[in-house]
Formats: sequence, C-alpha cells, structure tokens
Amino acid sequence: MSFYIVSTPIGNLKDLTYRAAQTLQNCDLIICEKKSKALKLVSHLGIKGVKLIPYHDSKVERILPIVIEHINNSKNISLICDAGTPLISDPGSLLIKRLINEGIEPVPIPGPSSSISALILSGFNTSKFIFYGFLPKSSDKIKKEIDKIISHSHPVIFYTSKTDLKKIFELYKDTYEKILFSLSKELTKKYEKTIRGTLNNDNSKILNSFYNKGEFVLILHKAENSSSFSELEIKKRVKNLKAKLDSKKSVAEIIQNEFKIKKNLSYKLTLKFW
Repeated sequence: MSFYIVSTPIGNLKDLTYRAAQTLQNCDLIICEKKSKALKLVSHLGIKGVKLIPYHDSKVERILPIVIEHINNSKNISLICDAGTPLISDPGSLLIKRLINEGIEPVPIPGPSSSISALILSGFNTSKFIFYGFLPKSSDKIKKEIDKIISHSHPVIFYTSKTDLKKIFELYKDTYEKILFSLSKELTKKYEKTIRGTLNNDNSKILNSFYNKGEFVLILHKAENSSSFSELEIKKRVKNLKAKLDSKKSVAEIIQNEFKIKKNLSYKLTLKFW
C-alpha cells in the first residue's frame, strides 16, 4: 500500500533504526542497489520470502510498472541503497520522480548518512554547507569543480576514492589559498577515523598511513582569512615589477610578501609569468 525510501546502516548494523527494521520486515518487495548487499541486511533481520529487485536508473521503465502493480494490489515496497540514505549519490531519483508523477507519494524512513556523519566530525561551522558528491575523474576537471564550489566559503562535502584523494592533495599542495580539510573513513565501523589539516601542507606521511580501500568523505572549507586573489592578479603584478626590476629573485620576494604565500610558490609563479 506504501512506497518507502529506507535508510540503512553505513557500516554498523546496530545503526538501523527500529522503524526501518519494521518497515523492511513488513515489505513484500525491496528494490535495492546490489542484491548481494541487500541479502546480508535481509538475513540479519531474519526476513524470509521477500522479493529483491536490483535497481539502477537505467531500469526505471522496466521496474516502474512492477511498483505500480504492487501498490495497486495493496503491497508495501521499500527502496534501499547499499549503505546510508537512498538517492544521495545513489540510484533512485528518477524512480521517485516517476512515482510522484503517477500520484504515488513516497514515505521517507530517515537514518544514517555518511555525509552528515563526516560533517559533524569536521569541526567546521555546520550552519550552512554544500553537498557535492562524487567528483569527475580527470585532474583538470577535479580542480575546476573544486575551485568553483569552494568559492562559496561554506564547507563542501565530497565522496572520494583513494585515487581521487591522491589527485586532490597533489593538485593543491602548492596552492596559495588556505583550504582546510577534514577526511573521514570507515565511518561507524571499528576503525573509523578522521584527520584534519590544510591542503597546502605536506600531508604525505599522514595520508600514506591513512589511505586504504573503499570510499572516503572529504570536506573542504576555504578559511575565512584565506587570500581571495587569483593567479591572474599575480601575473599582472609580476609583469609590472619586471618592467622595473631585472632580478627574478627580487620580484619573487615582493610577490611573497604582498600575497602572503610560500617562498617556493612565489618563485615558481614569478618564473611562470616572467
């Protein structure tokens, strides 16, 4: 009779709410992300006889009629993802949109979310924040997206992999802006951990011991006192000083002091724009 959007544990099965457990136990059909993951949860709850259908948004045309038929026959249906709250960087948005258009009002069963868990561990001001989700794969696109979104001066939540993290920290190791980070892994599990720092520091040692398989939640926040100038401003200043001074070293020292950046970065930018 109802269609439920059910949040499931992100690691610790004890985080499944009582209401979520009851809802799943009373369902005739569970639409899931991966059947193997759903089977573990169903087995944990001792649920027998429920039908599991793996779903992706590309399958909406095939699955939508099945859902409508079950609803019309007074059956209960739940949508779950592998872990956490469905639709948050997981399949399901298209199905929910189509159900609403059919006059079927979904019922949310709230629960765990890795993005919110990581945010409250970050130490940042959480009164306003931005959720981005997964970044593009290429380094150029990653930097373009991060530069664009952190300019809002609110914490930004990203879902990342080990490979993505290495690209991000490499891209920003010499940045002149002070960008703070909070990085969480294994949330709600035995070895959960969060580390914090700034992107333009040498984080290689701490990161090498922190990396492992799986997904991470990275939160970036441009410090309030971070310089807001661009490389274009530095380029103009270098060209201006070059007309007056012959020494790259002297120009680099002026750039370092004026823009409050590291010595090696000021020299690198001076050479770049000389």
